[in-house]
Amino acid sequence: MLRLTVKKKNTKRNTVTVKNTKTTKTAKKTRATKRTVKPVNKSTLTNKNEYVVMDYPRNLENITAWHYAVRIGTGVNCKKVDVSIDNKSWQACRYSNGYWWYDWTNYTPGSHQLIARMTKTNGQYLITKKRRCRTV
Repeated sequence: MLRLTVKKKNTKRNTVTVKNTKTTKTAKKTRATKRTVKPVNKSTLTNKNEYVVMDYPRNLENITAWHYAVRIGTGVNCKKVDVSIDNKSWQACRYSNGYWWYDWTNYTPGSHQLIARMTKTNGQYLITKKRRCRTV
C-alpha cells in the first residue's frame, strides 16, 4: 500500500515536505524529502485596459501609395510606441488624435512585416502580433 502525505510550512521560502510511506506485510518504510518551491512568475496584466493593437495596415493588405500612415491604438499607461519593419531597428511613432502614427515612406516593393511595441510607464513592453502587408 502506498500513501502520500504532503505538509506545507509557511516560511520566507516556501518549503514543501513530501513524505512517501510504503507499507508492506513485514516492514514499514518511510522516506521524507525536502524541496524548495519557487513562486511562479506569471506575466499577467495588472490592468485589463493595457493593450496595443495595429489598426492599419490590415493583414495581407496591398499598399499602392508612395506614403502610408501606420495607425496603432493603445490603452492606458502608454509612454511611447515604436514600429519595426522587417525586423529592423525600432522607429518612434508620433501621437495625434488618440492614436499613434508612423509615417512610412521610401519602402521597397514586395512583402513586409510590421510589429508595434508599446512602452508602458513602468518600463515594460507590450508587443503586437506580426502584421504582413504587400507594397506595390
